[in-house]
Amino acid sequence: MKDLHSTPFPSHHTSQCDSCVFQQHSLRSPDFSQALVGGQKGYQTYRDLPWDLQKIHQPAIKIRHLEPWKIALIVIGTAVAAAITIGLLVYFLTYDQKLFYYSGSVKITNIQYNNELSRQSSGRFRDLSERVERLIDKTFYNSILRKKYIRSRLIRVSPDADGVIAEALLTFWFSSTDSREALRERVERILRRGLKKYRGPLRINVRSSTVSSK
Repeated sequence: MKDLHSTPFPSHHTSQCDSCVFQQHSLRSPDFSQALVGGQKGYQTYRDLPWDLQKIHQPAIKIRHLEPWKIALIVIGTAVAAAITIGLLVYFLTYDQKLFYYSGSVKITNIQYNNELSRQSSGRFRDLSERVERLIDKTFYNSILRKKYIRSRLIRVSPDADGVIAEALLTFWFSSTDSREALRERVERILRRGLKKYRGPLRINVRSSTVSSK
């Protein structure tokens, strides 16, 4: 009788058993979706897998890129927002404006009053009007208010003990929220500064020249 313990197994049976073990191990592979969810527990489950299965079933990392239509949508949205901002600035800087009128009185000491100066159609009135308006225009066009100043117009000449008072209507374009009185003071300072620099034929009393609100 042969010794059963000493009888070797056939080599082909050993190979088949190895294959069966691998197949059984493959059939018992866990659900990797559950292994990757659940924090440390899922990580340990995935880590305990054989190295060859980890390599096979390791999920690929996908790099997400914005689609062209999304990029175009972002660019268009940014452009629209910029256009709205610029439009609001233009509105508040341009349309939120109103006309401000001031009366500028310039005292001239080397002109004597007569009836011709009471009529705007007379030659003497027109000559004085041209001189006074040119002086005022030059003063404000060379000042900080040059973009706010519109025009001046001589409307009246009245007699004074030392000569005449030339009254001109000054027109400005300011924001509707600006203080009329604060602007009046600024206009008066600029006008007096310009009268001091004047070197023409008219003799002007700067201290007696004033600006008042209309």
